[in-house]
Amino acid sequence: MRFFKSELSIRRKITFSFYLLLIVIMGTALVTYGIVWRVEQKVEQVGLIDDFFNLTLELRRFEKNFFLYEQKKDYDENIDYGEKLKEMLQQNKETFCSLAPVEEVEHAQEILDHYSQYMRKLDPFNKGEGGEKNNWREWHTLLDFIRANGKDLTSFAEKTARVQKKYINALLRTTRQVLVFSLCALFVLSITMARFLASRVVLSLKQLENYTWRLSHGQLLDIPIEDAEKEILSIYQAFNRMTHQLKIHQQQLVQSEKLAAFGTLLAGVAHELNNPLSNISTSAQILAEEIEGDDIEFRKNLVSQIDEQSDKARDIVRSLLEFSRTKEFEKKELELNKLIGETIRLIRGQVPTKVNITVEVPEDLTIVADKQRIQQVFLNLIKNAVDALDENGRIWISARRSLSRKDDPEEVEIMVEDNGPGIEPENIKRIFDPFFTTKDVGKGSGLGLFVVHDIIEAHGGTIRVDSNLGQGTTFTIWLSNDKEKRHA
Repeated sequence: MRFFKSELSIRRKITFSFYLLLIVIMGTALVTYGIVWRVEQKVEQVGLIDDFFNLTLELRRFEKNFFLYEQKKDYDENIDYGEKLKEMLQQNKETFCSLAPVEEVEHAQEILDHYSQYMRKLDPFNKGEGGEKNNWREWHTLLDFIRANGKDLTSFAEKTARVQKKYINALLRTTRQVLVFSLCALFVLSITMARFLASRVVLSLKQLENYTWRLSHGQLLDIPIEDAEKEILSIYQAFNRMTHQLKIHQQQLVQSEKLAAFGTLLAGVAHELNNPLSNISTSAQILAEEIEGDDIEFRKNLVSQIDEQSDKARDIVRSLLEFSRTKEFEKKELELNKLIGETIRLIRGQVPTKVNITVEVPEDLTIVADKQRIQQVFLNLIKNAVDALDENGRIWISARRSLSRKDDPEEVEIMVEDNGPGIEPENIKRIFDPFFTTKDVGKGSGLGLFVVHDIIEAHGGTIRVDSNLGQGTTFTIWLSNDKEKRHA
């Protein structure tokens, strides 16, 4: 059975099933033909028996007429039919022996011979001088013998014909049974083939359709290659190769989106770096002028400012480098408030002065995530909110431990809200599709939210968007905070 499942291709299985059906049909046809041929032979033989029986009846009819009327023509007809019967029985003895036991056929010949002998002894004109029949006692004895032999002869013909008709009926019943059995076998084989095609081919294609649908919705999953036929197996392998290539291209798109965001950040980071560098420069100039002064505390304060501003510049550059560097996916326990603060600092230069960002995240709240990638999520969401506000408005970033989802009590709920114009209802369902954007041409690649959705799924989390026209948009993220899964 395993050989039938694994080694044979679908084409060979269908061919094998077709040949099996053909064998059943041909076998049925041959058996039916043989039975019909046999019935045809039996019908011919029964015709011979019927002729023998009819001749026997004619023989007995002329016998009775002769006994009643003593007409010479009846006697002659009887003798003539007796000769015909003997000739028929002699010429077709082999056929009669195939229809009845040899002993019965030979006994019928003896009966017919005795009958003819007895009839020939009954000469209606063999009378004495007085005009009367000779030996009237012998005459009546012969009559009794003739009647008994005629009756036996008729019984032989009737019995043989009845047996052969029963045999023909049995053959016809056998033909009916063969046809019924063949129809049942063909029905079972057809159902089996249909179930095979449904289970091994149609279901495989349905599975491929399901994975194709999931692929079209951004789920890059490999089809598990199990015990499948060669044709289906090759399709699955081709699909998995395509999925692998799409994963590579998706990673390239994610990296491209990150580099694009990185380029956007540079202007803001330059502005952020300009302040500490200016402070360092000013403090250094004052220190140079006052280096020979007597106020030690003042000079220490200037050095402290230089050190503080240097650390600030270093942190900005470090955050920028960490964001731009390509690293393997690695989950760590992160302080969420600090992470969001670093992200806002990176994008601060791109936020209009009239846009207010409010952060309401507990200081002790942590998440288990890959820092670089989760920072890209916050960066994209904040940047989308800023673009939607159009240089005026407010953004709220809040987080809390979620206790409403019983399956994972260690879950963290993060919300990024804005009071912008909102998203059209028909666009909500497509908001995470790759290359979908509502921005003007040249102002968006359509990959930002796609990357966000992909990163959240990679963390085993979920993201949802709610929006009301004229009131704003809220992105809600749920991330598992189970520390045992941080390296999963």
